[in-house]
Amino acid sequence: MSIRIKSLTKEFGDQILFNDMSLDIKKGSITALIGGSGCGKTTLLRMICGLDKDYSGIISGVPDRVSFLFQEDRLLPWCNVKKNIEFVLKDMMDKEQTETLVSQIIKDVQLNGHEQKLPSELSGGMQRRVAMARAFCYPASLLLMDEPFKGFDLKLNLELISLFKELYADSGKTVIIVAHEMELIERLAHCTVIDVEAFSLAKRN
Repeated sequence: MSIRIKSLTKEFGDQILFNDMSLDIKKGSITALIGGSGCGKTTLLRMICGLDKDYSGIISGVPDRVSFLFQEDRLLPWCNVKKNIEFVLKDMMDKEQTETLVSQIIKDVQLNGHEQKLPSELSGGMQRRVAMARAFCYPASLLLMDEPFKGFDLKLNLELISLFKELYADSGKTVIIVAHEMELIERLAHCTVIDVEAFSLAKRN
């Protein structure tokens, strides 16, 4: 079932961000939401996953389980790499299954040997890999990624894109990415691009 947005209106005080916006996001697709700063990309992502419910209109087809990779890594500073990833799997599978899955994802994101390190002991790129590993291993049908490539140099971003393509792009799950970097988005095969700015009243006033 596609994610269907129908007659969506979003206001901030006296400012109207979206007015009667409608669009469909195909199930199993990779969709990039692009547009300038302030046009509502992150707000739309938050409305889709239910973090922002202050709108009128209908958003349907969103699965019960959603994995969200925020702009900030949001790692638990008191937990090591392994425990940060295990945290999202709590009460979802038995200990043996968790151990197997977490060990594999740590290898996949090339962090084996760093399992016991705290976030403060990791570089920014390594912290991002932990956040991606945590988002990827959570058993959700929808993955939302808010500016996953923001703030990193081209070399690291290309590595992160390679990881995403290797670990997730062919999963058959629905992925929605908020991004500015079209040159990076173009590297994702079969990616549908939606220009949120075309729907946003904020960028027209």
